[in-house]
Amino acid sequence: MKISIAMAAYKGERFLREQLDSIARQTLLPYELVITDDSPDSGTADIALDFAHRVPFPVRVVRNAERLGFHANFFKAISLCDGDFVAFCDQDDVWADNKLERVAREFADPEVMLVVHGVKVVNGELDERDDNTASHWSYRGVHDPLTTNPWYVLFGMSTVVRRAIYDYIDWRERPEHPIDPGFPMSHDTWAWFVATSLGKISAIDDALVLYRQHGANSCGVAPDRDVGAKVKMSKAAGATHYRRMANAAFGRADKMRDVSRDAPLPVRERAAAAARYYRALGERLGRRAGLYGAATSTVRRACTVARLLVSGAYRPLDHGGLGHRALLKDVHATVFRVSIE
Repeated sequence: MKISIAMAAYKGERFLREQLDSIARQTLLPYELVITDDSPDSGTADIALDFAHRVPFPVRVVRNAERLGFHANFFKAISLCDGDFVAFCDQDDVWADNKLERVAREFADPEVMLVVHGVKVVNGELDERDDNTASHWSYRGVHDPLTTNPWYVLFGMSTVVRRAIYDYIDWRERPEHPIDPGFPMSHDTWAWFVATSLGKISAIDDALVLYRQHGANSCGVAPDRDVGAKVKMSKAAGATHYRRMANAAFGRADKMRDVSRDAPLPVRERAAAAARYYRALGERLGRRAGLYGAATSTVRRACTVARLLVSGAYRPLDHGGLGHRALLKDVHATVFRVSIE
């Protein structure tokens, strides 16, 4: 099985050697390791090139002429991979020795497009942190297309994908990131979107990475929120937020309509279904945005909630709905005339 590893590096001297050594210990060696280096100096590249001389698999180190930024750098690394599968790799973690071997078993099913696994959250010295694992992972087992939360944010370094999903749909023009207004979708968010649209995903319990949090991560573990904090966040979301989410959904629908004609027929059929799914989701979110406008009357709000309810719009997120909590919030906003821009 040809599994490429894609690593986007930037000033990685502090922890890079440990990560590279854990890759060298894999019970199933990678087909190749591709490192795109965004660093202003050669320190990171020097470590990687030294590593390349000591391992029995190809290591390609590409130094960027100018800084691309974290997400663009990761997309570049992925685009340079030649394997049938791509494992996303951060520069500062430590992999379990059997990570690639364990993940490879899940791809025996040709319909599985993406595999994710558990992680163990550790500090800079690799000591386990109190906010470890369970609350940061929501899925177990194999899931069919369009049966997971479309807005789910996964840990990129816990992800391995079929390389083909980057060929089926052009990733260079991407819709807006669902939680980063003004920025296009990141490499891992894109992978989740395309993989969950075009095939199955497999989520395994095994903690196959020590996910190091050291204070200088490009991305990291969000702090656990209690119920009060989650309610506060939900209350803050209003017309602007839901319009933005609607536009993101419409953007995804448009991308699914642009699936390559060279893609297998089942993939093209699933892309068409995903386009309809995201178009419908965008319409629901758009109607919901109108509900929270200050100029929207109580009668109009009530009619909007009723239409959404009858149409099944409040079914669970995993089935393309807004969720039951959205119904409670919308009813409250209607009864008490709550307006949130």
